[in-house]
Amino acid sequence: MLVDRYTKIVLTVIAAALVVQTAKDLVSPALADNITKVDIVKINGQGLKSWDGPVPLPVRIVGGR
Repeated sequence: MLVDRYTKIVLTVIAAALVVQTAKDLVSPALADNITKVDIVKINGQGLKSWDGPVPLPVRIVGGR
């Protein structure tokens, strides 16, 4: 029957997703080679002492893959 085939496919997809999630936990996570210390002194030419409250930071990723 069509319903049985659909149910079997859906359950197979769910089982495959669970296997993938479990396999992710078994693999060791990637670790960074080193830690880079970042000290923010100025944002857009203004010192941080002139800022009050949360500050949106412009971000540029350099050397990404």
